[in-house]
This record gives sequence, structure tokens and C-alpha cells, in this order.
Amino acid sequence: MKTLFAKGLLLAGIALALPVSGVRADDAKPAVAQKPLEKAPLTITDRQGHKHEFTVEIARSEKEKEAGETFRASPPEGTGMLFLFTPPEAAAMWMHDTPASLDMVFIAPDGHIQAMAEKTIPFSERRLSGNGDSAAVLEVAAGTMEKNGIVVGDVVSSKALPTAR
Repeated sequence: MKTLFAKGLLLAGIALALPVSGVRADDAKPAVAQKPLEKAPLTITDRQGHKHEFTVEIARSEKEKEAGETFRASPPEGTGMLFLFTPPEAAAMWMHDTPASLDMVFIAPDGHIQAMAEKTIPFSERRLSGNGDSAAVLEVAAGTMEKNGIVVGDVVSSKALPTAR
């Protein structure tokens, strides 16, 4: 009887020691990557006229943009995520909860690359921004822009862009 009573006290103590959370399940941020989003082709035409093709996921809603590439491995070659801003805005991106280094390409409303942040630092909370209002930001694996010779001023086209170039 003494052993049974002691076990009961032990279990009661454990139950009381467990944290009580006031956070509802729908309020908690998931610690997993978001599901794949709608995809579209995207082309960057460099100054030599070479076309670089990508398949991008499109982040339109605030929730999709907030989740972005968080908790994801590096995007496979030839893929990325396109964040749309309608109307264009002074977009600021960060690497919070993003384990892979990325290249970020800030796209002006006319479809030209206005700025790039290459080989970003994983998990950094430093804000990265373009040079003026951006219609979109493209994120691809780190080193992609350098490898392909893509620079500021090159032209981005996709049916997903508001400029529909």
C-alpha cells in the first residue's frame, strides 16, 4: 500500500510539474517548412542575351511570404521561390529560421534586377533590401547568380510577375 501511495504521489508531482501553456494550437508557429506552393517558370536574360530558366514557387499571401524558405534545405538547382509585392514596396528580407545560404534577387517593377544579396548567412536576422521599391524578390541557392553571370540590370520575366513580361 505504501508503494502504491508513493507511486501516486510521484505521478501527481510529475503532472503538476508539467508546464501549462496558454497558447492555442492555431497560434503556435510550426517548426516545419511550408508545403510546396503554386509553381511557375521564370527566366532571367543576362546582358549577353543568355536565358537562365528556373521553376519557382510563388509566395503571394503574407502567410506564405512569412514562411518563405524557413526550415527548408537549399533549393535544388534551377528552382527557387518568388515573393510578390503588389503594389511594389521597399521589400526587406531576412534569413531567420532559414538553414541554407541563398541568393536574393530584388526585382524592380519594370522587371530589371535592381539589387542582389548573394550568399546570405543562414539564420541571420539582418534585414536585406533592394534599391527602391521591388515588385518581387527571387530566392535561389547561394552562388547561383555568380555561377550564371547574372548581375544587376539583367531582365527577369515570368507570367507570375505583375509586369507580365
